[in-house]
Amino acid sequence: MELLGSEKINQHNRRGGDGFLLLFAALPFGLLVAILSAYLPQGWSYQVDWIPSLGIPFALRLDGLSLVFAALITGIGTLVQIYAWSYLRHIQARFSFHLYLTLFMLAMLGIVLSDNILLLFVFWELTTITSYLLIGFNHEKPVARKNALQALLITGGGGLALLAGLILLGMMADSYQLAVIIERAPLFIEHDAFVASLILILIGAFTKSAQFPFHFWLPNAMAAPTPVSAYLHSATMVKAGIYLLARVSPIYANHEIWFYSLTITGSVTAIWCALLAIKQTDLKLMLAYSTNVALGTLTLLLGIATELAVLAALIFILAHSLYKAALFMVIGNIDKATGTRDLKQLKGLKSFMVLSFIAATGAALSKAGFPPLLGFISKEYMYKAALDIGVIPSIVLLLVNILMVTMALIVVIKPFLSKTTSDSPPVKRIEYDMGLWLPALFLAFSSVLIPLIGLDWLSEYVLTHGVSAVSPNHSIQDVKLWHGLNTALLMSVVTLLLGLVLYRYSSRSIDKLSQWVDKMPSADVLFDQSLKGLMLLANIQTNLLQKKRLSLYAAISFLTLALFLLTFGAELPDLQWESLLSLAFYQLVIAALIVAAVGIVLRSRSRLLSVASLGVIGFLTTLVFMIFSAPDVAKTLLLVETLMVVFVVILMHHLPSLNQVPQHTALRRLLHGAIALVVGGSITILLIAITAQPLDTSVSDFFAQNSLPGGYGRNIVNVILVDFRAFDTLGEVVVVVIAGLAAVSLLPKQNRYINRVQSLIFTTTAHIVATLMLVFSVYLLLRGHNAPGGGFIGALIAVLGLSLLMLAESPSYVKRRIYFSPFGLALTGISLSISAGVVGLILGQAFLTGLWWKDILPIGTPLLFDVGIYLAVIGGVMGMMLRVNEELD
Repeated sequence: MELLGSEKINQHNRRGGDGFLLLFAALPFGLLVAILSAYLPQGWSYQVDWIPSLGIPFALRLDGLSLVFAALITGIGTLVQIYAWSYLRHIQARFSFHLYLTLFMLAMLGIVLSDNILLLFVFWELTTITSYLLIGFNHEKPVARKNALQALLITGGGGLALLAGLILLGMMADSYQLAVIIERAPLFIEHDAFVASLILILIGAFTKSAQFPFHFWLPNAMAAPTPVSAYLHSATMVKAGIYLLARVSPIYANHEIWFYSLTITGSVTAIWCALLAIKQTDLKLMLAYSTNVALGTLTLLLGIATELAVLAALIFILAHSLYKAALFMVIGNIDKATGTRDLKQLKGLKSFMVLSFIAATGAALSKAGFPPLLGFISKEYMYKAALDIGVIPSIVLLLVNILMVTMALIVVIKPFLSKTTSDSPPVKRIEYDMGLWLPALFLAFSSVLIPLIGLDWLSEYVLTHGVSAVSPNHSIQDVKLWHGLNTALLMSVVTLLLGLVLYRYSSRSIDKLSQWVDKMPSADVLFDQSLKGLMLLANIQTNLLQKKRLSLYAAISFLTLALFLLTFGAELPDLQWESLLSLAFYQLVIAALIVAAVGIVLRSRSRLLSVASLGVIGFLTTLVFMIFSAPDVAKTLLLVETLMVVFVVILMHHLPSLNQVPQHTALRRLLHGAIALVVGGSITILLIAITAQPLDTSVSDFFAQNSLPGGYGRNIVNVILVDFRAFDTLGEVVVVVIAGLAAVSLLPKQNRYINRVQSLIFTTTAHIVATLMLVFSVYLLLRGHNAPGGGFIGALIAVLGLSLLMLAESPSYVKRRIYFSPFGLALTGISLSISAGVVGLILGQAFLTGLWWKDILPIGTPLLFDVGIYLAVIGGVMGMMLRVNEELD
């Protein structure tokens, strides 16, 4: 059974969180109903700036097609959450499960509501990540980890192809807005990139919806807890590929590659997976393979792309979602009651699980296509669509549906109606818990009630608009339960009869079928072998290239750069060397001192002298920036260099003595010198050539003209960092914090050598100076928008002050004064900076748009953003400082 443990959890602490997630899961469904009542039939849309510099909005749209999927995602999602509440009642990590499932549902909603193809891709990848968490939820089991990774690799790899295809599609249409792309589709059908985009998008859709030869990951995903299977196989992730095919159908459906790719792939997937499904003895695995069959059938129908085929696909999507979720829930109940899903052991469960039996019967009859259930209507329209095209699609659908009838009978008759034997497993009474049977029973009855009392409403408000969204030039007639005596009805009758006959002789037939299927190559085994081969190749490359020697990596990198510079150096324009004659005397002195400091670093055998010389190089470079009127950059570099000197001095005990470092051979030193001369000389020549060109001041003029009126700041550099290019700054600070976390994870937790200055005078002075530096850092933070300063510079001053205090006292002393863990402080800072961006979104602006309230107080969101940067840098850098100097307990 899929239990993470039998230990009771703290119901008082967990019940509230789980209940909140259940209500949160039901909220989208309620919103959907409200939107439908207000906006039918014209639909609903929402748009706000997302990446305005690229003209990409955060655009959502609810039309007939997205309505079908959104209703299933939210409706079945709510029922699955209720079922999971009872099914995982005694699971310790139940809150995490509900959280993952809720995030999965929201990601799927994002896919079907996105009116921007790049936004659609973002949500597409979010479903990949959340499904990985759900499939691997029982992470203590190796099979769960293996199958979760398999699903991640296959769907993630397909996602990369999809991204390339969507980018090509946007480039052809000159827009990433889905509605605009569909409108302009006839204009770029002859474009050179049209076929390439079609193939790449099909790869993404086929991997997501487990089409052959990617079909094997979906049955393996049953390693997830049963509520995940009930949701993933019925209404969500695997249907994402089907949704994508339906959504881009108006763009590609008229191309022959679309027709042949979808019809052939769908037919092969449906037939092959039906043969694999019917031979299974694990009920859950049988249902999983039958999901592949349904997905293949849907792909085949969308490949046909006629009015009837699209209608049949939409009806089948609804029917399949209802009966498949119900059957998975029933199988979960069987597993929970008996501890097994093996058909050979399960018998006579009807007496113990009456309500589950009723739900299974209703769902199985819909799966078999028994009138008047919704599955029967979908099968009728399938046959009508196939007959309009030709004999081959009709035969494919007939064979597949016959096997589906047989599987439906197996799922109900063998576990519930067979006679109990002495070796049957004991059955626990579980149906006292309403949450285990009510969702499945509701879904099963929905398959009956919708055709009987809700078919007209479904046809008018859902299916009609859904077909119009997929095939804009087609219109459909009302969907009916009875069409009179016709070929489609005859095929339905034949399907039921042959399915019954096959079930009657299923044991003998399935044994023969299993022997034949087992002789065929296994896609799962081929994937594992391919993955092992890839890992073997990666190991060979790693052993060849990764020698774990930093000097070798540096030599290879600079040698590559040197070759690149030598290759392109001949293309430089004529250099005006006479410009060097205009250098001032003090500039030459600074350059000479830098060269001298470099020489000391190269020749010194003293670690302290080498560190000091490196610091001299940095400080002299700071003078260069000061001379050329870049005070903000100069201050930042000065503080960074000072901090680096402090950091390296703290690490001095961990560095080997330079006298003990083996000397390189003369040939190697000669090679290194040649590389250095080529790189240094080439960069010098490049800089001379670049500075000789006319300077384009359009960008600098823009910032100079808009800094005060647009960003309300006179310090142009700071205004750029916290307003115009705030997103870049946020990304850079996040990188700083991530680098700090990575460094801390690599450093030892405790050190034998603690750097501390044993001096009363130094200790007393350090307290005074550190306090002044912290106050000065806040001053620089607050003045940075109108004068040199800002959050980053202020944070570096604060880090230097805290480092001084650490050297005077101890790391633990500084930790107690910070009151937060360093990286907790860093995460708080990042959260503040993100909050500053969210304010703009709430008020209808782009993310991180600077908003000011000058009429009330001279403050705005850029100040909040800069405070976040200040805290994030302090936390990230001090986290490394304290870990390096952390004392033994």
